[in-house]
Amino acid sequence: MMDLKKKIDIRIYKNLASKIEKIIFEKGFDFDKILFVSDEIIWEKNQQFFKKDFTKKFKNILILKNPQANEFFVNKIVKNAQNCDLILAFGSGTINDLCKYSAKKLNNDYIILVSALSMNGYVSKNASIAINNHKKTLEAKLPIAVLCDLLILKNAPSNLNKAGLADVLCFYSCNFDLILNHHVFLQEINFQALKIQQKIIKNFVKNYKNFTINDDKFLRILLKMILTSGWAMTIANSSAPASQSEHLIAHVLTMKYPERTFDILHGRMIASSTICSLINQEKIIEYCDDKLFLKLLENFFDDLCNDVFSQEIIEYFGNDVALECIKEYNLKREYLHKNANKIINNFKNNKLKITKILNKNSFKKDSLIEIFEHFKIDFEFEKIGFEDNEINNAQLLAKYIRNRITSSDFS
Repeated sequence: MMDLKKKIDIRIYKNLASKIEKIIFEKGFDFDKILFVSDEIIWEKNQQFFKKDFTKKFKNILILKNPQANEFFVNKIVKNAQNCDLILAFGSGTINDLCKYSAKKLNNDYIILVSALSMNGYVSKNASIAINNHKKTLEAKLPIAVLCDLLILKNAPSNLNKAGLADVLCFYSCNFDLILNHHVFLQEINFQALKIQQKIIKNFVKNYKNFTINDDKFLRILLKMILTSGWAMTIANSSAPASQSEHLIAHVLTMKYPERTFDILHGRMIASSTICSLINQEKIIEYCDDKLFLKLLENFFDDLCNDVFSQEIIEYFGNDVALECIKEYNLKREYLHKNANKIINNFKNNKLKITKILNKNSFKKDSLIEIFEHFKIDFEFEKIGFEDNEINNAQLLAKYIRNRITSSDFS
């Protein structure tokens, strides 16, 4: 976290929103050269925390109605920020992704004033943007400041901060997938990105019963976990430390059912998909313990030779999205075909060691469910309108959408 604080001005205290003008003045920006961006609902709910004449100071203001993290809204922000030096955003997940990606395209500075601790992307150098309806992780601009007003965070609907906690706790699914990827599939991973998350999250999991979802102490700890998770992605130069099989499952559902998932918080989806991933990871551990994993691995490589997947993806997603998925999956297949013998021989020679490492890095779904229940976080997919067959299909197809080897490859 020390490296993070050296690079980004992070502030959290009460009444911070009323001091934004002073902070901007300190940083040397001209109000005529700033684009202020927010979400219509977020702004209406929180404008009482700002000075009455706050928006009058800006020449360029963009309050978006029902924004989505896609090309259309990126282009809208870029157009409005053409003659600006700074994008000042007030929002959370969608606004943050749109603005930091737009700032990258324009090479502008960017400040985020956090409206809720609903996700972990505030200090990650990547944005999740839909291109041709295919969810992609794209390089974005780091903010020069992350500003958090405790009054605003406490005013946020509790389901937003619950979503942020769920998004952070997917670490346990990510950690297993990355360890699996490294030790079984012989790909390099950034261990430092895992280590910095593990320390703070492990401490939280040990003491979570001492907190409630909306007290100041919890909000400060949640912010620290969220920032650490985002920073892990930045130092790894990838979303990988905080986005693995659980995010792939959620992305499949978002891409397949955009209208149904539009109003579902990202973190709420991740709460459900993380449980799915932990269940699948427990099955992998069972295969290792029963000495059946080698057979599973050999079957996995046999399936790579099956080209039927292209038609399967086209029928599920339609042509445009399917073509993007096929590009990603073929990159993964190319690596796996090239290294198949090396991977299988490595497992044969080191299976006891690998099994021990996977066991050590697994996290029981029941332990995560206990945490969710303490904070009253819903985690069942059926509660957000998905049927078992839809979830099963998402788990089966998750491996095709991204060039990323995870436990979903064994679904």
